[in-house]
Amino acid sequence: MALTLLQMKSMFQDPMRQGIVDLLWQSSLVMQNLNFIEFNGTAYPYAQRKSLAGVAFRNLNGEFTRTAGVTNPAVENLSILGGAIRTDSIAIATKGDRVRANEIAGQVQAAGKFFDKNFLIGDPTVTPGAFYGLRKRLAGTQLITNSANGALPTIAAVTQLLDAVQGPNTDKRLLMNRTTRRNLSAAVVAAATGSLVMDQGKQLQSFNDAPIIEVFKDEAEAEILQFNETCGASNACSSMYCVKFGGAVDELDVQGIAGLPGKIAVSGPFNYGEYVEDVVQMVAGIGIFGGYSAARLQGITAT
Repeated sequence: MALTLLQMKSMFQDPMRQGIVDLLWQSSLVMQNLNFIEFNGTAYPYAQRKSLAGVAFRNLNGEFTRTAGVTNPAVENLSILGGAIRTDSIAIATKGDRVRANEIAGQVQAAGKFFDKNFLIGDPTVTPGAFYGLRKRLAGTQLITNSANGALPTIAAVTQLLDAVQGPNTDKRLLMNRTTRRNLSAAVVAAATGSLVMDQGKQLQSFNDAPIIEVFKDEAEAEILQFNETCGASNACSSMYCVKFGGAVDELDVQGIAGLPGKIAVSGPFNYGEYVEDVVQMVAGIGIFGGYSAARLQGITAT
């Protein structure tokens, strides 16, 4: 059964790991929506269905024509993410163990933002050891172009993005940077030929019943969804994503994969004299288990 982070928390007895789970959940907008498949290993094998088995009619006393579906083996390579946290031993001696706890908390908050970044734009050819994010995975019918050479987001293009993902819009999430959100809000107001006074200054919370997740900065304080993508003649574009997150059933839509017994490992403290070291790590990755579970809208400009 795929678990949310908060469900994982109930499995831990020690307050340290419970606190780490809380911080991860608070720091990662993606993890707040993601269920994780439990797995023991660093490479998750599964069957990727390409086509369904045939269905037909038969006459009385007749037989069905048997047509097998197509299922291909696939593997998701998982990544080890986390960090080693060093706290100066003098700081601990003078200010107490809360200094160490604060250092661990900062590392965990960075890990949450780091996961968000890689969920969207992860690329092991750029960052060795990373898992592939949505930008590198989505192609064909799941890659939609807003404008050949980039343009402000349009209602028609975002509607097409939603339509590329199966299911009701209430089950989907739109992920975009805040500039794109502002521009989409302005487009909706303009299409409505104005707005009420009470609506002025408000940003969209959802679009066509699909809640909006505003993607912010990564662990290094850099924008995750920057306007640095190339689309046609423009190299100042960004993307918007539509995702249907899977629930508790394994291998359904978009889910995380937690490949480590205990899910989150905490080691330490190790005393090296000048400093005390703690190691927090998690084996993790993502899987898109449906052909219409996510889509990307490229070619969005800021102006």
